[in-house]
Amino acid sequence: MFYRLTIQGAVCIQVVCSLLFAQQPPREQWGAPAVTVSHADGKWMVAGKRHKVALDQTDLSMKIEAGSATWGMAPSSGDDMLVKSRGQEFYLRLADAGKVEITPYDTGYKTGVKIRLEQFRHNGLLNKGLELDLAICLTICLEGKAEELVCEAVAIEREASVRQLDWPKELDAADVDYTVLNHVRGNLLPRNWPEEYHPYRNVPGGQESLIAGDTSVIQSNLIECWSMSWWGFQKGASAMMLIVETHDDAAYTFAHPAGGPTVLGPRWLASLGRLRYPRSVRMCFFGKGNYVNLCKRYRRHVMDTGQFVSLKEKIAREPLVAKLIGTPHLRQHALRNYKPGGHRYDPNHPERNYKVTTFDELAEQLRKLKSGGVERLYVTLAGWPYLGYDRQHPDVLPPAPAAGGWEGLKRWVDTCKELGYIYNLHDQYRDYYVDAPSYDPQFAVHEEDTVSRPTAFPGTRFGTWKEGHIPFMDYWDGGKMAYMNARLAPGHLVKNYQLMFDRGIKMQGSYLDVFGYVPPTEDFNPEHPLTRAGCMKYRAECFRWARNNLGIVGTEAGADWVVPYVDYSSGANAGRCISVPLYSLVYHDAIMTPEGGLGDHLRCLLNGGYAGVPRDVENKKSMDLMRRICALHERVALLEMTHHEFLDKTRRKERSTFADGTTVTIDRDAGACEIRPEL
Repeated sequence: MFYRLTIQGAVCIQVVCSLLFAQQPPREQWGAPAVTVSHADGKWMVAGKRHKVALDQTDLSMKIEAGSATWGMAPSSGDDMLVKSRGQEFYLRLADAGKVEITPYDTGYKTGVKIRLEQFRHNGLLNKGLELDLAICLTICLEGKAEELVCEAVAIEREASVRQLDWPKELDAADVDYTVLNHVRGNLLPRNWPEEYHPYRNVPGGQESLIAGDTSVIQSNLIECWSMSWWGFQKGASAMMLIVETHDDAAYTFAHPAGGPTVLGPRWLASLGRLRYPRSVRMCFFGKGNYVNLCKRYRRHVMDTGQFVSLKEKIAREPLVAKLIGTPHLRQHALRNYKPGGHRYDPNHPERNYKVTTFDELAEQLRKLKSGGVERLYVTLAGWPYLGYDRQHPDVLPPAPAAGGWEGLKRWVDTCKELGYIYNLHDQYRDYYVDAPSYDPQFAVHEEDTVSRPTAFPGTRFGTWKEGHIPFMDYWDGGKMAYMNARLAPGHLVKNYQLMFDRGIKMQGSYLDVFGYVPPTEDFNPEHPLTRAGCMKYRAECFRWARNNLGIVGTEAGADWVVPYVDYSSGANAGRCISVPLYSLVYHDAIMTPEGGLGDHLRCLLNGGYAGVPRDVENKKSMDLMRRICALHERVALLEMTHHEFLDKTRRKERSTFADGTTVTIDRDAGACEIRPEL
């Protein structure tokens, strides 16, 4: 009886399940994209309702039809991939794989094709033609209702390793009107720009001779070439953008000869010598749009991923941050003391090598500002370490005896408190000076080998050499230095501030120099290996500790990986093509920046930036300008910049708009700025 009932029950279950499967709703009703995959005449077609992607299986080129615009990606080429095998590095063409397998690929939320490439051949001198133990897996999918194109790459590495991968290939720029570049604060580069252009070699700063001989490479999170993880293109009324979703070890290929066009595409860098993990880029298409639309799509991306943290959230965590709104910034400098024999030391003009302003003298300067009508101020003290500015990091204590030592620093802090000024220290935990008491070569960043050219930035610009695996440079005040493994940075930060706490000195914040400017650094020392992602993790630990134990957190320039952790950054230049406020359009209400400050007050006002204190506080015009910038900052600091536009063909007149309707219109020829409503 039991057996018969069991059989009957099983039959019933089978009938019910059959009915359920027979009634499975169409893909769109359970959330899958309405995308089909087909193959004919050597081409694979991934077709949605809005966009179509055609993949040529012979050369791996792609064409994307997005509304009225067609966007093309270049075919596979001889330098697609840099591979290392049996001690040799060589380039390979992806399409030259001995085995190419393309199949439909469907995750349920994105649909497209998978390309598996195997049986590559060694292309080095000694083992040419030998089959490599390496496979590459690429996926090309349309995702979601917007049918954004997501391209992912994975290397299956064994003996052979992938050192660099350029895929998907660069965009065909023949009919692109403008390339939207996120180096420094944002630029539009016309296709036919008459001069040769390069992102990090076109940054104003009076160091053209150094930049011309620069051996640095484009890489993610180096502010000069990468302030945000996206770039884009405008073509007629249409636009498209690429969001780099895996940006820890990324870069881009770039070329713009005089007269153009601009060639730009993703590049994936190795992590400690291997590709290691999946890499992903997302392409978004706009039938009608420009750089503002691209910024707003990226803003949504960083909000979705948690990289956008608003100033309102930061104020909720640390109320002291609210005091920065509408408050001018001032940097004070106690001791300059160039190291004898270092690059900056001038034996012929010894007066240039040493200058001290005591902590008491700096305190008196603050009193004069207060009596002169500067009611609010954020003061950053530099040059306070034992031997002065940029000396002996990370061992910077006790405070400079020549400036007044512990007692003098305490009096400076007490003066700031008395005047109601917010105060903090300019600090640094990357440069690793060889005369620092705790310096030990084992804790310095090691590069992969002893023979290749050093790659650590900014030695690649200012002069660099190696001693064994360790790269050094000598350019700053403190002379010869290496780069400290970032794992040590949090410990040194805590060590230094704890000693201040023990002396009754409590800062209200910390400006952690260079972290937001320079790229993260790898360390190949097998005793303490460090990836770029790991480097950023330890830098973020420094930011978080400073917030939790001090208060306000700042950094240099502000490549956008730092946005979740810092409240403000120093300025970044505008570039040398057509400057547009891309960074502000994304992050204005997430991080405070000066954007030109008093040096370019029109740009500062356009961006709703914070003010600096003028050098001549007796100059009424300069002080009135400072107060105007502060008043605008007071109004818009916590607001999104919703729009930017050029008002004439010369692009000398611009207007920005903020979420409350405030508009700022600047006229560079007239040197004028109109704010509506008036302040």
